[in-house]
Amino acid sequence: MVTRLDVRPEAEENNDPSTFLSALAGIGSGLFKIPEGFVSLGATLIDLGAGTDKAAEVEEFFAKINPFDEYAQATTAGKITELIVNIGVPGGIAFKAGNQIAKSALIAKQSGKYLDLGGDTSKAIQKKLKGTKLTKPEKGLVDEAFRTQATGLEKTAAFGAGAGLGGVAEGVAVADVEEAGSFGDLIGGPTEIVRGMETPEDELINRLRFGLEGTVFTGILGGLGTTIKRLRHQKDKGRVANGKFNKFLDEKVSASFRARGKKTQPVFDGLNKSKGMVDADVNLAENAAFDLDRRINKLFPFFKRLSNNADTKKEIAALKSDLNKTLLSDGGKGKLKPSYYNRKLNEAGRKAGVDLEDVLKNEKLTAKYTEPGFTVNFGRINKTIEQDFRNRIKKLGGSKEIQDEMLFNMNGIRGYWGKMFSQYGDRLDDDSLKMFKDLFEGKVNSWLDSGMELFKNDPINMLKRYKPSSQMISTTARQFQAIAGKQGIKLNSETAEGLVREVVDTAKLEKGFKIQSSSDPYFKLPDFFVSKSFAKRAADMDLVTPKSYSLKDIPEGVVKVDGVNIDRRKVILDLLGKTDDPMSTVITGTNKLATLLRRNQVYDDLLRWSNKQRVLYDEWLAGGKQGPAPEAPIFVNSEAEAYKYFGGSKNDWKQIRFDSADLVDRKGVLKPVDDVEAALFKETDEKILNPLQNKFALNGNVEGILGNDKWTIGDGFGSQLYANLILYPKATSQMAKTVLAPFTHARNFLSAMAFAGANGLIPLADKNAVRQAWNALQIGGRGSKAGNELYQKLLRLGVVNSNVRLGDLQRLLGDVNFGSTLSSFRGLNKLLGTLSRGKKFAQDLYTAEDDFWKVFTWFGETKRLEKAFEKVGLKLGQKFTDIAGNEVRLTQEWIEQEAANLVKNQVPNYAFVSEFVKGLRMFPMGNFVSFPAEILRTGTNIVSRSLDEIFYTTKINGKDVKPFRNIGLSRLTGMATTTAILPYAAVSAGQMAYDVSKEELDAMRRYVADWSKNSTLIPLRDKDGKLEYIDFSHMNAYDTLTRPIQTVLNAVQEGEKDKDGIMSDFLIGLGRATSELGEPFISESIWTEAFQDISPILGRGGRTADGKEIYNPNPNIDPYGTQVRKSIAHLVEAQFPLNWNQMKRIGIAMKPVDDLGRFSEYGEEYELGNEAAGIIGMRSVKVDPKKSLNFKITDYKKGIRAARNLFTRETLKGGPITAENVADAYINSNRALYGINREMYKDIEAAKILGTSDDDIAESMFRRGERRAYGYLSEGMFRPFRVSQQVVNLFQEQADKLGVPNAFEMASDIIAEIQEALSNVTLKWDAFPELINPFRNIPQPNLGPVQNTTALPPLPNPNLATGTQFGGNVTTNVDQASQYANLWPQDSYGQINKNRVQAKALNQRPKTNIGLG
Repeated sequence: MVTRLDVRPEAEENNDPSTFLSALAGIGSGLFKIPEGFVSLGATLIDLGAGTDKAAEVEEFFAKINPFDEYAQATTAGKITELIVNIGVPGGIAFKAGNQIAKSALIAKQSGKYLDLGGDTSKAIQKKLKGTKLTKPEKGLVDEAFRTQATGLEKTAAFGAGAGLGGVAEGVAVADVEEAGSFGDLIGGPTEIVRGMETPEDELINRLRFGLEGTVFTGILGGLGTTIKRLRHQKDKGRVANGKFNKFLDEKVSASFRARGKKTQPVFDGLNKSKGMVDADVNLAENAAFDLDRRINKLFPFFKRLSNNADTKKEIAALKSDLNKTLLSDGGKGKLKPSYYNRKLNEAGRKAGVDLEDVLKNEKLTAKYTEPGFTVNFGRINKTIEQDFRNRIKKLGGSKEIQDEMLFNMNGIRGYWGKMFSQYGDRLDDDSLKMFKDLFEGKVNSWLDSGMELFKNDPINMLKRYKPSSQMISTTARQFQAIAGKQGIKLNSETAEGLVREVVDTAKLEKGFKIQSSSDPYFKLPDFFVSKSFAKRAADMDLVTPKSYSLKDIPEGVVKVDGVNIDRRKVILDLLGKTDDPMSTVITGTNKLATLLRRNQVYDDLLRWSNKQRVLYDEWLAGGKQGPAPEAPIFVNSEAEAYKYFGGSKNDWKQIRFDSADLVDRKGVLKPVDDVEAALFKETDEKILNPLQNKFALNGNVEGILGNDKWTIGDGFGSQLYANLILYPKATSQMAKTVLAPFTHARNFLSAMAFAGANGLIPLADKNAVRQAWNALQIGGRGSKAGNELYQKLLRLGVVNSNVRLGDLQRLLGDVNFGSTLSSFRGLNKLLGTLSRGKKFAQDLYTAEDDFWKVFTWFGETKRLEKAFEKVGLKLGQKFTDIAGNEVRLTQEWIEQEAANLVKNQVPNYAFVSEFVKGLRMFPMGNFVSFPAEILRTGTNIVSRSLDEIFYTTKINGKDVKPFRNIGLSRLTGMATTTAILPYAAVSAGQMAYDVSKEELDAMRRYVADWSKNSTLIPLRDKDGKLEYIDFSHMNAYDTLTRPIQTVLNAVQEGEKDKDGIMSDFLIGLGRATSELGEPFISESIWTEAFQDISPILGRGGRTADGKEIYNPNPNIDPYGTQVRKSIAHLVEAQFPLNWNQMKRIGIAMKPVDDLGRFSEYGEEYELGNEAAGIIGMRSVKVDPKKSLNFKITDYKKGIRAARNLFTRETLKGGPITAENVADAYINSNRALYGINREMYKDIEAAKILGTSDDDIAESMFRRGERRAYGYLSEGMFRPFRVSQQVVNLFQEQADKLGVPNAFEMASDIIAEIQEALSNVTLKWDAFPELINPFRNIPQPNLGPVQNTTALPPLPNPNLATGTQFGGNVTTNVDQASQYANLWPQDSYGQINKNRVQAKALNQRPKTNIGLG
């Protein structure tokens, strides 16, 4: 007999409110449910004692007065929100209260220990012990005292008290335990809610179970919250984290995910500031170089340049060489002659924009506009050289305007170089400054003009890394042979080429700027090449062994060998790719100078700040540690000081030791940065060569300053093979689909609009901000002068040039350094050289699309801050306490910096991606992993900042005001609108406009691509009324945040018709959501996915992930040659740029209606309007259940086979098994089978809802050999697994082989009953029936061989109705296994009847529950 309770029928949900409104209603309803829970508990207790039914009356009363309940229950989001509020609010409050009560008790118990802390902390604790209410700062002091002074046991006790009280509150406050459900409903156990019981005792037991589980979950969530809080807000600023656990969190967990890594915040900010200043300097140089290049192009018509005519190329090269010499001229062409002054412009002079040389001619102006200091001035290009230049340009047809503009640019960049060298010289002490003046002129030209292709490495330029051609190597080798031969040394070709390659491999430039050293490149050369004498020499191998030389060591002039003049310096310069290009000189020279100077400036700034903190920290120590500890200094001077200021042990900090080449200069002694450093070096009498040399700092700070905190690829051949064959194609495929894909640019720009919207700024609403942002963009003709200056300011502030995807790409290509181990391709290099201008433009455009919204947002934030302060009466120059709690003076610079900080923290920025996440780029999986990581960081920051702004209070002009409250509300509204309201409004609009029911929307999700299943889908209909959808998630930058939420909603919605409550489905959804959240980081990259598709081993063997065939692995259909060809084509497609597939679809859509070319190879027809919408990511996708059903059937057949195999895999391994094992395997196999059939049933029902006819579905199933399965599926009935005769025979063979009873035969009656019971199960249920194995817990016999006389094991029940009673000893000549089988031929172990009764008694779950009896 089969016992089964009916399943609750599926409810139709029509006219639902929007998900967002339902979620809001869920908040209100959840709050209503809290008092309902308390009152309901009281009523249940009354019912228990008085036998009344007050609890039902209470439920009815609250149902009437709760105005939100209906709306909350209308959607899944509403139900989840209601439950979270119902148990989360009282649980959270109780956890906090319990924790505080326990803390108070422990502090009271050991008050002496805490009062000994002294100062403000002691006063706060005394107030607490008296029961006086504490202020927020006082409460913070008490909490800090407990954190630092309590033992581990005390902390655990306080935490446990909070968790326990939280669990009690949840058990009391929950309104309906059965509806809420528990984790036990999912996995079983003591907290599983018992349903279907109506007594008060059952209600109280269920509440107890819920509260017990609540205690555990409150503890977990409380611990998680505390951990996250610790990760986000480290207490030990500048010091080693206190305690082993905190230290582990800080170093192993938090450091991996926070932007600063293991560095302290000041060091992280300082290094970013250095980068921003360098970027601004280089941007200025790039703009000057770009302008020069544009003027040169004007002199040579476009088609003349395009023709690549040799004479034109020669003419352009000669002009550039002359320009380069003019740029570097003063005392003669190509020779800069600097002037030096012991005065420099003061702030007034810099603001006035006066010329130092002119000012110094006037005593009054000198006093007004200058101050003591050092200035290098290159001055203007002298008149004679200027006139020569003008004449040359004029001959080429250049107007006076072009001449003036080019000279203005060159003089401007010379002036900028002078300013930077002045700042460098100003840091030198008197002796070093004198040496600088004596030697600077002799080295400045070669230092600035070091534009050699070998030393350039632009990672974004793909294969365009300079490598001398084989022809260049051969030519240079012959010249080496000729020079050696002139000295009587014979070199074969192989040896000569080896010496040439040694030059290339060892060539380096001077690091930094060293006063006494040469600025020429240095490399390894044989002695014979640098010899001044050409007398015949004895064959001496030492003359051939390469040694270190610089370019200046090679004699100037030419050497005549066999009638050919050889200029040895030119030979080496040509080999290294020397260019006389003014654009290269401007950019390379500025970059080198800026990198050196800005790094040193930041070192100085960090050291000054550190020394200030040292003073503050010492004062805090001297004052008895009153108040919170100030941040510790960054740098100290000894191990003893490290212990004092940093804490920890020797393993936590180290000494800063720069490589000798990285020192400023061994002859360039620096002045101390402040009085602290002056006193220190006066005592030691040491020279300051680098302000940070030999200082001690925390490990993370040292690694950051030395640049050792980056993930890198190894140098070995294996590492380089991996880099070139896996990572390089990964990078180029990503570039092809982003930077080099024109349609992606449109989506990039439009999706970035969401960043402004999420911060509460209406995109494009501020016309002035739009105009300023547009003018600042660095593309095409570059920005205006004002726009460029703004862009350089924002570079210094770290706002722009931080595109996250492009940052990933640049770092990945930089890691790979393609061709350094494997040979490069000359042909491809030439092709890429030709395309480099277009690629550079695409790269600049990709950055500009991101920059536009960052500039727009920066202007918006600046304007909001100015208005907020103006509204509360705070004027520039006044002091106030900012939102971080620091006292600051309001200046325009502070406002701009604060606005920049907001943009950096709340708009994705590559500089703020942790090194751990950046390092993931070097794994084969994941595409642009930094972007989703930044969405998570910035999304969290937006909400956090909004709340801070809403509650921030400060005193201005004697009044407490909330200056940022409106900004916070606007920001929070913007975030909610962008991430929740807008997507759901779009879906609702689609449903209303095209009359799409919720049932159709749910059905449609079953037939979308896997990557769209949890996306925000906007439904549409085509002209025939068939459903289509737009995947809004493609356009939604915040999809990483919203997709996990949608996943939870989908999971709960799928399971909401069972009676297990919301909680179990919610936890399942959380598991799936976690998978969705991790998907961008662990999914296959574009390249590895394509590689997996074609790989026959450990791959998909010729099919894509969604089942599309690439090649047929059967060589009779696709011969091996065809398989290889198709595989290569598939890999090429992964690398192909320009949105090729979309371009093809647009091309097809543009063909005439009567053209057969309008159809793709799969018979698909495309609409031009729809394909054009795809440019901005709004292309609609047709839903074709009939076509997709074939893929569903394929998965169904695989699933059926796998489910059936579960039975044999577990039971026919070859070893001994029991009837219990057989029954378990049979139940598990059917459980899997039910899941597969249930999914196929839902797919068929969804296809019907979407308009597919029964005939079409039947035809698809029949064609795939599933006629019988369709019969059951169409009726919604489950067809259980039937064990075949072949498998039955295998059981007998296995038993015979082992000499044991046939376990299947023992279990066959039960299997037959289970099969019969399952035959009546419907696929409309949401869960497999709960089956209890009747053989569970039966004592198992010993089946080993025995003597002739054996005592049988005791029977578990000797009075069986259907069995036979036995006892005593039985004498027989057969083994015990045979005896046992003979004794109970019909009654497996003689125990089944008893277990049938037990099974019936245990069958209490109201849903889909089968009992045997």
